[in-house]
Amino acid sequence: MSKVDLAIFWLTCAFSNMAFGQVPPAGIAQKMQATCTQVCHGASLIAQQRLDVAGWTREVNKMVGWGAEIAGSDREELIRYLAGQFNNTRPRPSSSHAAPDGKARDVFQTSCLGCHDAMPIARLKTDRAGWARTVERMVNWGAHIPSGRKEELIEYLLTSFAQ
Repeated sequence: MSKVDLAIFWLTCAFSNMAFGQVPPAGIAQKMQATCTQVCHGASLIAQQRLDVAGWTREVNKMVGWGAEIAGSDREELIRYLAGQFNNTRPRPSSSHAAPDGKARDVFQTSCLGCHDAMPIARLKTDRAGWARTVERMVNWGAHIPSGRKEELIEYLLTSFAQ
């Protein structure tokens, strides 16, 4: 198995749980099952992404910085694969039924559900400080929260997805 195969599996091993029902090519799926013990995160994290080549380059470089062993030549192949499968031209998840009522529902639907579904949010179950950290992390990753509505969104998350 090449390093790029291993990297693909490491990043996307749990494809059987993938959001949005995407299925990897058959050869990759079989190899992933053989290497699932090397996963740092589930495939739904990968499946939720909608990144272009530049975005996947940043993500792959970040994973290498955190210890993923991917040779430079293999990185390009991995990035092409990820950008082809999980790109910014895929349909967005449907958010019409996923958002509880509340004052910042519109911000939640646009800023949060525009990139991923509600599942990781519903599972988080944290306090105000945890939601504030999460919102700040999402902003740092490129989420747009309208000016002056960050606190309103945090309150919405706290009341809608309580501990």
